[in-house]
Amino acid sequence: MNSILVARSSKAAAATSARLGLRRLAGQHLAAIATIPPIIDTATTTSQQRRHKSSILRKPNDKYDKRQAPVDETKLTDKQKYKNRLSTLLSRLQKVDTAALCDADKSLLAHIAKRQQNSSEAPYPYVGLQLMDHTIRPRNYFPEAERLGADGRPLGVNGSSVGDADGMKMIGVARTVQITRPNDLLAVLRGLDEAQPGEVLVVNTLDSSRAVAGGLFCAEAARKGLGGVVVDGKVRDVGQISKFGYGLGGCLMYSSGVTPYAGTVQSVGEINVPVVCGGVKVDKGDIVVGDGDGVLVGSLDTFERVIDVAENVVAAERNMLKGISQGVSLIRMTNFAEHLELRKSAKDSALDFRKTRLVTFNGVEHVYIE
Repeated sequence: MNSILVARSSKAAAATSARLGLRRLAGQHLAAIATIPPIIDTATTTSQQRRHKSSILRKPNDKYDKRQAPVDETKLTDKQKYKNRLSTLLSRLQKVDTAALCDADKSLLAHIAKRQQNSSEAPYPYVGLQLMDHTIRPRNYFPEAERLGADGRPLGVNGSSVGDADGMKMIGVARTVQITRPNDLLAVLRGLDEAQPGEVLVVNTLDSSRAVAGGLFCAEAARKGLGGVVVDGKVRDVGQISKFGYGLGGCLMYSSGVTPYAGTVQSVGEINVPVVCGGVKVDKGDIVVGDGDGVLVGSLDTFERVIDVAENVVAAERNMLKGISQGVSLIRMTNFAEHLELRKSAKDSALDFRKTRLVTFNGVEHVYIE
């Protein structure tokens, strides 16, 4: 009996000791846990860090952009500088028309000729804009009847009457297409497939008598965001093409003719080689600008030389139109009388848009028309 009691006492003592040991271990464990930062605080800190990091990587909004320091042009690569110049020029070209660009080109060429006559300076590095001949005409410039304005004239993208500087335009960088087999359109489809948004397809068809583009082609060009299409040859589906000439996703198409008969689809042709379109040589990367009056081609440098004067022409003409609408004579807003008398005497003169009290030319320089 005594041995049984001793065994039971030993077991009880062992159980008590085990319980005390577990308590001590639990106390040590809790003390260790207490030294660890709460999990929720760690998560909160990580979340704050992520928000701070994302605020740095996030693209700044327009309001923030205005407070940023100007870009250091010296740190840009030549390619980046070219892209910036091109983007700026294309944006400015949206606000002028081909007539104003031609006026600016004519004025600059006359100024250069006069300088070279009166000095021994080296030739001025300006080759001038190139104008495609009159056979290259827009096939979807005028919209359907329900888009006519109150004055009966077609409306452009922004609701302005077509033909002024706010009207629909074709503006972009040339991607050239040379057909190598007459009456075959595979090369044109190839050019459409490879073209990038904003580019203008410029096509030489070797005087093909069959159509190399049509309604489906124009719809795909508009879907891809092309700047336009110019074909020295025939197109078809004018009714379908007209649906894609206007609107934010519109794509103007020019050609030298129309026929319902399409060509074959076998010859791969050539892409981005020099081509002749509308009697004008067009190289890959040239700037192409077209509206209801015609199509102009030139290098980035050439268009940069004329854009300032072209903007002045547009501004001056708009103010003169305001004057005419107020009953002011067009002749009174120019130096026509003086210019006419001087020319009768064979004296040098230029027709000048005059500043008047009735029509204000704010920030617009004199524009001379030779």
